[in-house]
Amino acid sequence: QNKTNLSGKIKLVFQPAEEGVRGAAAIAASGIIDDADYFAASHISFCADTGTVIVNPKNFLSTTKIDIRYKGKPAHAGAAPHSGRNALLAAAHAVTQLHGIARHGEGMTRINVGVLNAGEGRNVIPASAEIQLEVRGENKVINQYMVDQVMQIAQGIALSFDVSYETEIMGEAVDMNNDVELVQLLEEIALQQPQIQHTNAAYAFNASEDATILGRRVQEHGGKAIYFIIGADRTAGHHEAEFDFDEQQLLTGANIYITLIQRLMA
Repeated sequence: QNKTNLSGKIKLVFQPAEEGVRGAAAIAASGIIDDADYFAASHISFCADTGTVIVNPKNFLSTTKIDIRYKGKPAHAGAAPHSGRNALLAAAHAVTQLHGIARHGEGMTRINVGVLNAGEGRNVIPASAEIQLEVRGENKVINQYMVDQVMQIAQGIALSFDVSYETEIMGEAVDMNNDVELVQLLEEIALQQPQIQHTNAAYAFNASEDATILGRRVQEHGGKAIYFIIGADRTAGHHEAEFDFDEQQLLTGANIYITLIQRLMA
């Protein structure tokens, strides 16, 4: 019904594997958004309550998700422990050293080992172990510092425990700054929504987001990008078992996007 009032092309880009920041890089590499003049993406709830839109979150952290796999040698733990090469101990030592990486003096850094799987049986010297971890940095340079430290530790542990190892990059995201033109427009649109009483134009996000790869791709090809947060009350924090959110704010978000499209493509 609005076709005659709009000019241009609208692309709806879905975001698979966002939680592991694995989807956006492949979408960006496909070139599907290279001709976009504007890019808009959002998150619901997270750090904002119902009635609020964070129109310009700052401090997006670059991040890299890494798996480290150690391969040792099995042996009988009672009769011949000296014959084995303990991958579990290698991984355990790696975890403590990884969390001891010196933080960067020029910006925020984060590291978290979220998964450690190892071993085959209580009477067998563990021959395999896997660590799943993430690092974050205030920008790409600082994040790369964390990645480099992780790789050095992974190698050093392998040498000291006489095990083999491999690393695999499982996902990544970058830092991004919203374009001022879109921040101002979005704030105006948000405050026109009857459900919205507040906008926050300078919230420190201090987290990572897969969509930044898409936004940066558009900006690097001459377009403008914005990422914002639509507030919604929560029953618990994100990633907690009791989490739920105010689903009425999905409609608020849809109305914001519809108005944004109408304004940009009139």
